[in-house]
Amino acid sequence: MPMGNLEIGDTKALRQEMVSDQLVRRGIKQSAILEAFNEIPRHLFVPHILPHEAYSDQPLPIKSGQTISQPYVVSLMLSYLDLHPAHHLLEIGSGSGYATAVMSKLCHHVTGIEVYEELLNDSINIIKQLGLLNIELKHASAWEHFSEGTVYDRIILWASPPRIPEHIFHNLKEGGILVAPEGKSEQYVWICTKIDGDIIKKRKDPVRFVPLVQGSVKEIDRNMRRK
Repeated sequence: MPMGNLEIGDTKALRQEMVSDQLVRRGIKQSAILEAFNEIPRHLFVPHILPHEAYSDQPLPIKSGQTISQPYVVSLMLSYLDLHPAHHLLEIGSGSGYATAVMSKLCHHVTGIEVYEELLNDSINIIKQLGLLNIELKHASAWEHFSEGTVYDRIILWASPPRIPEHIFHNLKEGGILVAPEGKSEQYVWICTKIDGDIIKKRKDPVRFVPLVQGSVKEIDRNMRRK
């Protein structure tokens, strides 16, 4: 389906305003990132939110008690990720699928994992509507997926662990970059680069993300049913 058929009212103008006011004015300069944000319709990923609010400068609630992050924070973390067109990216906590869709415009392939099945199913449907073919979404947790041994050029987390799990770095290629929030009451974005097998960490901006849920998919599903 052509993306233009998915527009509602003047959402293209809202998207352009979001990019100019929230991203460009705050120093996001990479043209590929700006073009990706201009192209992906954010309102489709939060259908319970009015279109003008979908492009507002704030995180928004989605299912399973999660959030879709503030556009500027997403763009900032993507600027640290330094994505290239040939890269294979692992996304941990794909959530609504919005950032997944944006990143698909910046790299060769995105593998996204999400522990909450209702979020996964919704995001798969929207990504199919948009015709984004270089995305693979899986129902998995950050504690299970890595047993397959695949290594990635880039890895990004959209949820904050108290400390970034060491096993995730085993699946980062030499010279690769991982960008993630870390911490509980105080969270910061970290840029982690693998150099000669060692992880070089650089602390960046204070942020506020939902916690990275621990456990297997089965354990998390069971806990959700008890609520």
